[in-house]
Amino acid sequence: MKETWLLINTLYFLYGATMYMGTMWVLRLFLYPTWRVLTPENVDDHFRVPTTLATKFFTVVVPPMFISGIILVWSEWGHWYVVLSAVCLAGIFMLTWVGQGIIVPVNKRIRGGEFDGMAGLTPLLVRWMKLNDIRFVGATITWAAIVWYIVAKGDLLGALK
Repeated sequence: MKETWLLINTLYFLYGATMYMGTMWVLRLFLYPTWRVLTPENVDDHFRVPTTLATKFFTVVVPPMFISGIILVWSEWGHWYVVLSAVCLAGIFMLTWVGQGIIVPVNKRIRGGEFDGMAGLTPLLVRWMKLNDIRFVGATITWAAIVWYIVAKGDLLGALK
């Protein structure tokens, strides 16, 4: 039974990491190009809506990932897999710190219209995108670590026994 719970835990972390990485890749590949031409008139539709929805989604998904990451590290203590588990845990901490601590205040300024026309909006969006480039790399590394962990374990359910 313990093995089944550890498998569910690992798969939950994989789910969260995949959603996070996928969101960052979509953001970078498909949304950034359109956001370079946002204006104060259309910023609500093209920025506020997606960032608000993403924030709501990840507010639910990320907190259990902290618990999941701790369980991954704890369950692998004494094995080399702990390195991959630690990368996963450190990754979700870093992503949350950058997101909540640095990016959310910029989000609030943009969503609240706290800028002076295009001259104020453009630098905020550029800063926002540069900060999210950090999360793009961090989310990709975190995802790669959990995938590497699962692949290295092979028969994950069997290996957890």
